[in-house]
Amino acid sequence: MIELDISNKSFTILGVKRSGKSTLANQLLLSYGYKALYYDTLGESPIDSPYDSYRPADRYSVIELESVISAVIPPKNSDINKFVPHYELIIIDEANRFCPPKPAPLPPVIAECNDQNRHYHMAFGFIARRPVQLNTDLIELADYIFVFRLTGANDVKYLNNLTRNLGDTVQSLGQYEFVIVNPDKTYQVYNPLKVDKKYLSYVQHEEYRI
Repeated sequence: MIELDISNKSFTILGVKRSGKSTLANQLLLSYGYKALYYDTLGESPIDSPYDSYRPADRYSVIELESVISAVIPPKNSDINKFVPHYELIIIDEANRFCPPKPAPLPPVIAECNDQNRHYHMAFGFIARRPVQLNTDLIELADYIFVFRLTGANDVKYLNNLTRNLGDTVQSLGQYEFVIVNPDKTYQVYNPLKVDKKYLSYVQHEEYRI
């Protein structure tokens, strides 16, 4: 388990398939338990997980995503100072399906959460395989960026432009190794995540079932 306080923070998790994104997300969700909600776009979370998960009927529906998020953030025109969140962590998997690159705008509810999450006392995380397929506001305005192995030329170029040599660094990462980019855009390479074999087995099983 990584030692990082993500309370009231926004973050993104990036990396190629089977690089460790789901493993990290599961660890973060487990650390919050029943205070966490996973928007399980691919239907990967075990049914007996101690955190809540929502499997959308339509894996590409922005309307469905916004309706779920709207139900757990402060209602419009309410006093944010009096809001007590039921969930303190929300992670949205395959976020690029709902938040494509610019010039497409962020869905209004997601944009609001990305800007206001600290006032809601909630952390928001967004998972995508490739940074160039995700709206850059979710990356460049994030408090933390978790990057697993990436090899695409455009992804490497984008990350090198984001912070010096980041793209070059993530090309050489092994499975489950990752980088954390801090708010000041400095970064550090971390040792491979400890894998929960039971969870990994379930994810692989679900992958073949879908």
